[in-house]
Amino acid sequence: MLKMNKKDYICMGIVTAVFAVLAFFRLGNTYAPESYYTATSENRDIVLDFGEYTDIASISIFLGNLNTRHLSISAFNEVTGSWEIINSEASAESVFAWNQIDINYKLRYLGIVCTDDQAVLNELVVKAPDGSILTPVNSGDYPELFDEQEMFPEVKTYMSGTMFDEVYHGRTAYEFLHGLVTYEVTHPHFGKILLALGVLIFGMTPFGWRFMPVVFGILIIPLMYLFAKRLFKDTYIATAASLLLAFDCMHYTLSRIATIDIFAAFFILLMYYFMYQYLQRDHEYRKTRASARDAFMPADIYLPLALSGISMAFGIATKWTGVYAGIGLAVLFIWHTILHFPKKQIKRLFIFCCIFFIAIPLIVYTLCFIPVVGYTPYKNLIDKTIQGTIYMFNYHSGLVAEHYYSSPFYEWPVIWMPLLYANDAVNATDVSAISCMGNPAIWWIGIPCVFYIFYRWIGKRDKKAGFLCIAYLAQYVPWMSVGRITFIYHYFPSIIFVMLIMAYTMQQIKDHFSWGKKAITTYLVIAIICFFLFFPVISGLPIYKEWGLRLRWLKDWILVL
Repeated sequence: MLKMNKKDYICMGIVTAVFAVLAFFRLGNTYAPESYYTATSENRDIVLDFGEYTDIASISIFLGNLNTRHLSISAFNEVTGSWEIINSEASAESVFAWNQIDINYKLRYLGIVCTDDQAVLNELVVKAPDGSILTPVNSGDYPELFDEQEMFPEVKTYMSGTMFDEVYHGRTAYEFLHGLVTYEVTHPHFGKILLALGVLIFGMTPFGWRFMPVVFGILIIPLMYLFAKRLFKDTYIATAASLLLAFDCMHYTLSRIATIDIFAAFFILLMYYFMYQYLQRDHEYRKTRASARDAFMPADIYLPLALSGISMAFGIATKWTGVYAGIGLAVLFIWHTILHFPKKQIKRLFIFCCIFFIAIPLIVYTLCFIPVVGYTPYKNLIDKTIQGTIYMFNYHSGLVAEHYYSSPFYEWPVIWMPLLYANDAVNATDVSAISCMGNPAIWWIGIPCVFYIFYRWIGKRDKKAGFLCIAYLAQYVPWMSVGRITFIYHYFPSIIFVMLIMAYTMQQIKDHFSWGKKAITTYLVIAIICFFLFFPVISGLPIYKEWGLRLRWLKDWILVL
């Protein structure tokens, strides 16, 4: 049984609080242009009058929820009485972010024609060559475009707009709240519903769409502590495990971006936590009750099993990687059941599992399709779910794409190819960059620990080692047969179990060597130092570019540009 004392709560609380402070540090602006101007095929022309001939350097558009809007930019020639095209193929691509279009033209009248059927523009800023903001004399004709000029940032970074896949998931959260056609339909929708809660509370701002990932990134820290404490019954080792997670670079980055990966990882860890709790309770009950093989177990023993199934339901409803985790749960559960349950108990247990591991996941998965709006109507919710699932399968199975930062599964443990989420010049020498990568001091040391625990499982028949090995393999092995493009963040659900494997190894060292605790403490200090060494290139904190280049420990690492 899990026994938490005052020291446990203090250690768990301190680690969680430290991570929370770091996670909320420069998370994103709490404001962004939210009023919008909609251009349609009948109302596509915007004409700005600056009162006199003025040098225009550029325009910046904060784009609404429709991506890649095409524009034709022109200037009116008062001598010839005609419009002269400046750029007929201009475009604004990133939603809920500032998109700059260079003009470099002296004019009085600036014409902007939206060439798509519809465009949503939240704000438009015109800049002079000296960087000052110019306001057209007829700005009142377009109040939605010029009512939030003060929100224009001096420097465009992740603080003021979307980055990487936020243009899909953050946008979908906004569309859920406004009943708009859903753009991102390649993943299940519970994670995007969670993102929508943050937007509902804080608005469609960088802070708003990143709020819920931070919350779950924080919550997974005490979950890791409780899991390690239950596994190892050691406050020191539980603290070590939670520190590994708190100071892992990828965990930090995924907790601060509006994508669904941190939600999936949380529910995967949670479902295994409850499964282990169930196996532990059932084992303890059978050890103390000779009649346990002949009677159905007390309800409190099966509560963790039910909670494991419910956690799996939310995991699958967030991302299909939850199915991989479910396979691992099935292996653990069936293995335990065959070894310990008589036939007359298995029938009732089968019905119980059908409810919590099949029926409830199907219900939760289906309900999460409620906010989805399609381009064409669906017959009903079940039809929407079936058609949506077929589309997801076809998309992922048939995806053919290339990306410079992609990497195959065998490169992930060694961090061969980090993924650069954002990179923006702050000035001539400094950049703001966010890279998705693991903490080398954790990931690299984790590799021999994985081999060690396999030895403990196969060579020593250690059941605890076997549990962790199966949990790790369930998340990692399926990716070995995936032919589509993959990225290093796909390894994150696996690395959280590597951290528990490392904690297992630490306990072995601590218990068998007099110097073990000092060595582990020294290692944890090194891991934390390594985290802060890479902190500027995972947090977006402005950094001297040359310093970022010096962090290129492997030849394919591009942490700043």
